[in-house]
Amino acid sequence: MKRLPLLILLLLISPSLAQEVHFKDMPDRHWAEKSVYYLVKLGVTNGYPDGTFQGLKKMDRYMITTFISNLSSKLEDTSQVAKLLAELKNEFAVVKFEQENPEEMVLNSEVMERSRVGNLFTNYGGAQGPRLDYRLKLTGKKFLGSTKRYVKINLDTMDAGYNGYDRDLVSKMFDIEARGKFGIWDLKGTAGPGTVSHQETDGCIPSDDYYIYMRPKGTLGASTSLGKMDFSLSYVTRKVTLSGYVGLSEYVANLAYNYDKLPILGKTKVTAIPRYLWWDGGHDVRAELLVDSAPSEVLSGQILFGAGHLQSHRAYYAKAVATLSRPNTTLAIKLNKVGSEYRDAIDKYEFVNLNSFSKLILDGSVDAALEITQKMSETIKLKITSDVVLASDLRYGKDVPGTSLTNQIDLGNDTFGIFYRNYFVPSGLSSADPTMVKNVPTSSDLVGVIFTQKI
Repeated sequence: MKRLPLLILLLLISPSLAQEVHFKDMPDRHWAEKSVYYLVKLGVTNGYPDGTFQGLKKMDRYMITTFISNLSSKLEDTSQVAKLLAELKNEFAVVKFEQENPEEMVLNSEVMERSRVGNLFTNYGGAQGPRLDYRLKLTGKKFLGSTKRYVKINLDTMDAGYNGYDRDLVSKMFDIEARGKFGIWDLKGTAGPGTVSHQETDGCIPSDDYYIYMRPKGTLGASTSLGKMDFSLSYVTRKVTLSGYVGLSEYVANLAYNYDKLPILGKTKVTAIPRYLWWDGGHDVRAELLVDSAPSEVLSGQILFGAGHLQSHRAYYAKAVATLSRPNTTLAIKLNKVGSEYRDAIDKYEFVNLNSFSKLILDGSVDAALEITQKMSETIKLKITSDVVLASDLRYGKDVPGTSLTNQIDLGNDTFGIFYRNYFVPSGLSSADPTMVKNVPTSSDLVGVIFTQKI
């Protein structure tokens, strides 16, 4: 329980402060000083009779109840109280687990079963027929005396359950993660296959070709937070050969600053991500700047700019996302533009997020997506997704290889869902990349049913 007082104080920081009381045990320039005296100003607490605050003292349920009652009576904005209660509930759960299960092994499993029919309503030269497949996920987590120290092993069969698809994925099905803590540093190590791509062989579902599974890579990293600053440094093995030789290595840092409120942008997090990469015969320096903001309770946005090198205007990556969230409706607009030289001499699978259908966004392309989610009832949701791939000059059509339009409608809940997808490729060529291109129907569709079982 010793972390609860600090959590409560952090949630109630105020820029204006009249310090009429000074606690004898409150160090000058302490990180929680403004929060403590703000609560004093509100009349929520006056500390102890001996003139101390005792910020590290444990709190029992009576003290917490009295504290929250005083706080709720002083605040006009009840949403702050609701947020506080939600955080406290999570904190209670963590502390209870640490006390009752310090060495517990946690096992989780999930099975996804799909029944799909390709080209049911449209057939322009593509294969037609049903397909049954599954995906199994298993996780075993061993805690080492705390929820912040554990070892976790994951099994993910990915596309091994696709009918008629003979591929040895056993070596790529497993990944492992270990977490620990050393002083103020949170430590993390992972070992895994990295990105894994599915490639269609029978042409029944061309929109699935080069679907990407984002799996953990080999990493060693440390992260910490100091006030409003977040910092991390990691070593990443991005490309490993079949013999186990590391063909592409990276040092990457994340330096973030959290602003409580900025003009127009509101609550904002700005992150700088410098990278240094090396491989046989070469090295590279690149960087990204990421801005996450929330101008209001219903509107949030993200802007990212990445530079491969500064010698060409084609060596950049830009992304913009705007999300409007209402109680029952969410609307998201996503734009990605990648320069034709952004990943020059580096694996095409790296450094750029996937699109709305977990497909690669290639150099020299623009990807624009619209996602609408509507809550139909307490458990049922309707989601409409549309994603268009354009050339870098925004051209689309039969003379532009790789341009496409994918639309999908999903209806269901966490256990059962049905969906319909159509996929248009006017050129009949699936990609502008000659190493990935396939002849596909100019129009195809897909109807499917998905069952997900968690055990």
